[in-house]
Amino acid sequence: MNNTSTLKIWSGLLYLYLAWGSTYLALHYLVETVPPLMASGFRNLSAGVIMMIWAKITEPQVKLSSKAWITSLIIGTLLLGVGNGGVTIALAWVPTGYAALIVAAVPIWLVLLQWLWLRTIPSPLVMIGVLIGLAGVGLLLDFDSFSLEGDSAQFTLGIIALLTATFCWSLGMIVSQRAQLPYSAAYLSAMQMLGGGTVTLLGSLISGEFPRLNTDGFNLSTLYSYLYLLIFGSLLGFSVFSWLSQRTSPTLLATYNYVNPLVALLLGYVFVNEPLSLKVIIAAGIIILAVVLISIGQRLKKRVELAQQE
Repeated sequence: MNNTSTLKIWSGLLYLYLAWGSTYLALHYLVETVPPLMASGFRNLSAGVIMMIWAKITEPQVKLSSKAWITSLIIGTLLLGVGNGGVTIALAWVPTGYAALIVAAVPIWLVLLQWLWLRTIPSPLVMIGVLIGLAGVGLLLDFDSFSLEGDSAQFTLGIIALLTATFCWSLGMIVSQRAQLPYSAAYLSAMQMLGGGTVTLLGSLISGEFPRLNTDGFNLSTLYSYLYLLIFGSLLGFSVFSWLSQRTSPTLLATYNYVNPLVALLLGYVFVNEPLSLKVIIAAGIIILAVVLISIGQRLKKRVELAQQE
């Protein structure tokens, strides 16, 4: 990568670090008045419609193949239907900071999937970075520091939903990178959000969420949370994610999962009174170190592969 592309990639990663880290708080407020699957489905379907209109205006000559739609439906279902939908469900039962910590398991899922499915052995430096990142997240993980609301059964279901979501999100990232569909980030994002949003709304309908919707409970917090998630989480965030998925490795892309918990915890401290201590600050340094190591490891591995091809 040249300096320009490196700057663009890290600018995109920085956006995901901050924007997606803040979506946990927005989701926390949204699911107070909107059923979780319905909230996730409408958000992504709306973003998909808007993005498709934009793509059609800016690239009217593009023709989408049936294969692209089927592939995007699969990816959208994994990333948004199960991935984003599972996290949204869990936030009805699990605190925002804790959910963000569980989602940080994505890089380890990625390493395992690449190793077992793609036969891609991670470099020692990448493995060290992943382990250090998980150690930093583990340092943050303290059951006594969180106010876990709801009964134990709901909490257990929340954890299962998070683990399922992280696995499917990781699988979706691998499928997305291997698909290499010849379309712009706008078209890819639109197709995936339309597919994922539709599947999630079907799940909401089947699970009986629609009759439970109480519009009388809607307030300004509901509106602001929805708009924030729609614009910064879906429209901008998923477009950046789709662009990055075509231009960098899944392991480097997944480093946002190490930073998102810090953002979620800081915002939780400010707005929801979740605890913040010296341990969090120390963990931040460990997590940043992990991001640097993974980045360097990927870059060195790529250089070695290019040198071997010459």
